[in-house]
Amino acid sequence: RARGPRRPRGPLVVVTAVLLALGLGAGIWYINSGQFTEVPPLLSKTEAQARDRLEQDGLDVGRVRRAYSDTFDRGTVVGTDPKPGARIRQNDAVDLVVSRGPKTVKVPDLRDRPLAEARAALKDRGLEPGMVTREFDDEVARGSVISSSPGDGSTVRSGSAVALTVSKGSPVDIPDVTGESVEDARAELQEAGLKVKIAPARVNSEFDAGQVARQSPGEGSQAAEGDTVTLTLSKGPEMIEVPDVVGESVDDAKDRLEAAGFEVDEDRGLLGLFGDTVKKQSVKGGDKAPKGSTITITIR
Repeated sequence: RARGPRRPRGPLVVVTAVLLALGLGAGIWYINSGQFTEVPPLLSKTEAQARDRLEQDGLDVGRVRRAYSDTFDRGTVVGTDPKPGARIRQNDAVDLVVSRGPKTVKVPDLRDRPLAEARAALKDRGLEPGMVTREFDDEVARGSVISSSPGDGSTVRSGSAVALTVSKGSPVDIPDVTGESVEDARAELQEAGLKVKIAPARVNSEFDAGQVARQSPGEGSQAAEGDTVTLTLSKGPEMIEVPDVVGESVDDAKDRLEAAGFEVDEDRGLLGLFGDTVKKQSVKGGDKAPKGSTITITIR
């Protein structure tokens, strides 16, 4: 039987091949990429803003967890799971971590607590023991807390430092023991509730060798019971040479003696009321006398 003319098949085959290739490519793209998207940046956004953005990107909101944060405002997103930029299937869920704001705690009442106990109590509350200042106090025992800053009951951020004022106990007036022997000075200071330390070096002073030349703290100062007073002992007065002023005028003699470190006393008697010349001095010129001692000049 005679056949009719055949239609050309070349164009149809080409078109079919192209369509198949496109379909296959689209399928591979969808499998590899088309069904995925990225988690959008949500940090610092409010929970409502984060939900809207996820919905716009075809994603659901998963579990919402709350956490304290010192850096993110209350109600804003501090983290996501998966993280921003992570690859995720469309319509999958993203978990949100939303800020509760900074964690706050109340400062405990620390008055009358020993310092070590007060520090431990602050640590238990999530607070840091801060600077310690010591003051005299007649009511709070030595070594115990008088007050805190911020004060007890104050609401502060967790991890904040709390300064403490600690009692040095009742003040003790320090007596003056200069010029006393070491034994007498020690007894007097210990009776006042103080400890005594003897400085290793001795100094020249107006007091005899072995007596207390100076003390630290000095008279009039206040100390806490149990504090230490340091005593420096005398090695006797410094001996210096006395200038020879016999024959000099009164004014010149006094100037020279005082410049050398002596006190000057005048002895005029009846014969020297109107005189102006030194006839004699109580310590001969060239001899030595304690610095600060008095030299008497006789005037005629």
